[in-house]
Amino acid sequence: DSPEQLAVERIIEDNSLFNVAYEVALDVSRYGTGIFKVRYDGRAIIEGQQPAIWFPVVSPDNIKEIQAHVLAWTYEEDTQERGKTVTKKYLQTEIHERGRITTAKYPIENNVIGPALEYAETETGIDEFLVVPVNNVLTTDRVAGLDDYSDLDSIIQELEVRVAQISRILDKHADPNMYGPDTALEHDPATGQWGYRGGGKYFPVGQGEQPPGYVTWDGQLEAAFKQIDLLMEQLYILSETSAAAFGQLKVGLAESGTALRRLMMAPLAKVNRIRMRFDPALKEVLWLASRLEQAQGMAGAVVLEDIHIDWKDGLPDDEQEVTQNEVQRYTAGLTSLESSLRRLYGLEGEALQEEIDRINSEQAGQGGAAELPPITLPAAEGEGGEGAGGEE
Repeated sequence: DSPEQLAVERIIEDNSLFNVAYEVALDVSRYGTGIFKVRYDGRAIIEGQQPAIWFPVVSPDNIKEIQAHVLAWTYEEDTQERGKTVTKKYLQTEIHERGRITTAKYPIENNVIGPALEYAETETGIDEFLVVPVNNVLTTDRVAGLDDYSDLDSIIQELEVRVAQISRILDKHADPNMYGPDTALEHDPATGQWGYRGGGKYFPVGQGEQPPGYVTWDGQLEAAFKQIDLLMEQLYILSETSAAAFGQLKVGLAESGTALRRLMMAPLAKVNRIRMRFDPALKEVLWLASRLEQAQGMAGAVVLEDIHIDWKDGLPDDEQEVTQNEVQRYTAGLTSLESSLRRLYGLEGEALQEEIDRINSEQAGQGGAAELPPITLPAAEGEGGEGAGGEE
């Protein structure tokens, strides 16, 4: 492996970058913006920050041009004064400018910020910000992105009302009242009253008497369940999800990986949009980490100039379908053995070469190239015959 590859793997492993990126992705979904911060403490440290403490300073001429990132938060400390414990409140700030970080600590008394108690400026050695924001959907007049849940509040509230009303109806009629002859009543010697031991109320009816009854009532439960189905459809549309993402598949709808991807078109489009935001952000974070290590004189530091990230859509692979596709490509001469093995097994470097050599030696031991299973390729569009394949 190259020094660059070893360096990027070390940075990812030391910082648990996958977990950090996952936390930032949750912030992007919940708040519309997630924050990466890079700092140096013996090595480059990549960590997520709360979006609530991030205050960007933008150009008055262009809201998209950020001039500084301010991270500010309050906290409390207990101190001893004249034998008593006193709780004091402070404001801590970090002002991230290109090549410089300014930190300060201010006291807060009666909601008034006092003069700085601590103040320090640090040169980073890099002419870039060490704070990298990742935004969700953006518009031209916004600095922070839009969250995924504001549009869903009304639908979720209506779903809660529908479910609560259905539960109330079912609970009310789970223990119905009864009526019958008064001979079924039993005398309670403790209270001296006559009653019937049952769940609901019992109405004794004498011979020739009219039994009690309800005004004709219909709970409209079927309409309530139809309303829930309609609300769920709207929820899937607005949230860019699919019933298939939650395992709610009708029989025969997804019999292959390709069919499942068709059902997941909306979620995959959303994943692609998020990927377009995270790809440049992660590349910048890794580049900043490597530059910071070099600027701080860390031994063995390597600057990562050309970073490439292989992304997947998150759906499970249909191994049988993927293998069939690779066999068809290889048989038709549209790919090499090396590329097929790389896609099938994710092999790289020496492991990939060893697998190729092993396959070649086995084929040579069999007295020639191993025969691949017969493959019937779909006919080109416009060609007839039994061999023509079609998409279901």
